[in-house]
Order: sequence, then C-alpha cells, then structure tokens
Amino acid sequence: MNNHIKKMFSFFIKKMRTKASEGLLFNLFYASLFLMLSFGVINSAALASPPVAAIADWFTADAKFDSGLELGAIANISCEVKSLFFDIGGRIEIILPQGVMPVAPLIPIQFKLKKGEAASYKIPLHFLKESRNNPIVINYYFDFPKADMIKSVESSKNLSGDYEEKQAVIRKIQSADDIYQISHKLDFIVTANESFTDFTAGIYEDYLESGFIIKRAGLGDMAIAAVKDEITRYEEMISVVRNAAELKAYLSTHMDLVAGEDKYLNLLYAAAYHYFKAGDFEPAGGYFDKLNKEALKAAVNVDTAEISVDSLTGAAVIDYCRGKKKESLAGFEMIRDFCARRNDARIRYAYYNIANYYRLEGDLSAAADNYRKALAVKPMFTACTNELKKIND
Repeated sequence: MNNHIKKMFSFFIKKMRTKASEGLLFNLFYASLFLMLSFGVINSAALASPPVAAIADWFTADAKFDSGLELGAIANISCEVKSLFFDIGGRIEIILPQGVMPVAPLIPIQFKLKKGEAASYKIPLHFLKESRNNPIVINYYFDFPKADMIKSVESSKNLSGDYEEKQAVIRKIQSADDIYQISHKLDFIVTANESFTDFTAGIYEDYLESGFIIKRAGLGDMAIAAVKDEITRYEEMISVVRNAAELKAYLSTHMDLVAGEDKYLNLLYAAAYHYFKAGDFEPAGGYFDKLNKEALKAAVNVDTAEISVDSLTGAAVIDYCRGKKKESLAGFEMIRDFCARRNDARIRYAYYNIANYYRLEGDLSAAADNYRKALAVKPMFTACTNELKKIND
C-alpha cells in the first residue's frame, strides 16, 4: 500500500469513528466505496466480475431458481435488483448452457430504479436435456453513478474536513469505469431421475438395474490396489495414535487426525463401491462391514452422520443382492428412521429403496405408498413419479 493510499485509508478510518447518530450507514457506504475504488474492484482496464463480498453497498443484486427442476419441464429463474443510495440503471443479460432454452426470446432486461426501489424479473426456461456442471450465468451491468457519488462525497457532513483526502476519493470515482459488472452463476443438475438446485440435501445418482439407488464413489486416479494400500496405511496410523498414551493429547486436539480419519472412511466406501460395481459382493460387503461396524463407531474427531447413511444404504443393497432380504429391509428402515430423527433430506432415498424392495417382492401397494412418501419429501423426484406410472398402468 503506497503512502497516498495509506493516507486515504487513515482518512476513512478517522471518519468511520463518528457516532451512529451522525450517519453510520453512510460511513459504511463510503468505507466500502473506498475499498472498491482503491484496490481495483472497479477499474478502466476491463470489466471485472468481482466476488460478492467486494461489491460496494449502493445496490444489491441476486438470482435464484423459483422452484425445483425436472427434465422436460419449465421453471422460472428470478433476477432481483435493489437500489440502496442512488437512482440506478443498467441491464441484465443471461447466458444459457446447452439443453436449456428460453420460453420467450431472450433479450437484455433494461432497468431503472429510484433510490430505495427494488425490481424482480422472472425468466421462464425449458430444461430439455440432462445437464450437469453447466451453470446458468446472469450478468448485471450497472451504469456507475459517478455524479451522484461525487455529489454525496462533496456534501456529506460525515466526510467534511480533510480537503486533500476528499479530492483523492473524488478523483478515484472520476477515473472508474462507466460500467460496473457483476456475475451470478446458478448451478444445477438435471437428470431423467432427479434434478438438483440445492446441493446440501444429498445426491445419489447410481440407479441400479434392480431399481435400488446408492451413492456413487470413484477411486480418482488410484487403482484399487493403491486404495487398499492407503487403507492399510491409515489403519496403522490411527491405531498408533489411539493406542499410545503419549499421543492421546494429540488425538484430542481435533486437528491433523481429522483429515486422516475422514479420508480413511471415504477410502473404505470407495473400495466397497468398487467391488460392488464389479459384481464381487463378498469383498464389497466386507468393506461395508468394516466401515459400518468398526470404523464409523471408532471415529473420534469427525461427524460420521453423512457417510453413515451412504454406507448403510450400500450395505442394505448388498444384503438384498446376496439374498439376505430380511436384513436388507431392516437396513433400509433403520436408515429411514435415522434420517427422520436428523431431519435429513436423504430420507427420500430410504423411502425410494424401501419402495423398490416391495416392488421386487411383488407388493405393489406398499411400493406405491413409499414412492409417494419419497415424493412428499421432494415433489420433483422424477424416478418415483415414473415408477408410480408403471404401477398404475
């Protein structure tokens, strides 16, 4: 930071120390404006797309899905803009990935808002193809309100005093680019079975020929032999730490071993999944047993709830494949109850797997009942809708 910037920073810190009754809101505005201008968030060299945290608070802008998505269906996105300090204007442009089409011609949305006004624009989109890792991009282009900002700097009582520093801020405003751009990305997944806009509710995508569903897990760039070696290495390390009295204090620090335990649990799941997909149910079941009956119970510094549901689901599916049907149903019902206690949205997968169990056993009434329970958790769970149609036909 050069001396000029240091002086400007000192000036703003000094002015920010005024009482709340003397204009705290404007002090916050000018502090954020100072940071934005001084450190290049707005510049004349290029149109940047800064992170949301760096945007000065003279406006707010957001974008979101109005509802869940389904393949072949229409859903709205909402683009929202609000002016906080000045009259503002600009435009909104939307870039769509392949497989997503606008219902009406997609043209730039022009907006003009008075101070304090807000506007929301809804854009209906048709989701025609399966898609993942291809976000919708919403670009906001604001006409930078230089004249209003300069007028506020000149007239603000909260910024009166140091003429030189005030002029430096004004020069920064004058040299800023005329257009201020920010971008929002709306991530989503659309498949024939289920679609996602909320990635915190669990994602299972491996639908098996039997109808059951489990969480997919890859080995990355590692061969299965290397994964097994890593499992052994972690088991040795964890065993040493847990059994050595002099390392108990280290274990209780909740630091380095956390990453080790978490990776160990995920390696066990990856190995079990690998053998299951290869049709080798014995080693797959062995790894799921080690995970469920040993590793998860012994884990100390990690939250095991997420991987527990995934692993118990895999074990219940393998039980069915090995002819242990009673144990399989009990496993699915245990997962359902566990998710219900935790308000875990993956309960929809438990209902779905229970439904498929009954479907395979010929009890279509019980199957339909559980498909409907899964749909109550997530109404746009397309796989359930498809299965209900088959039952009703």
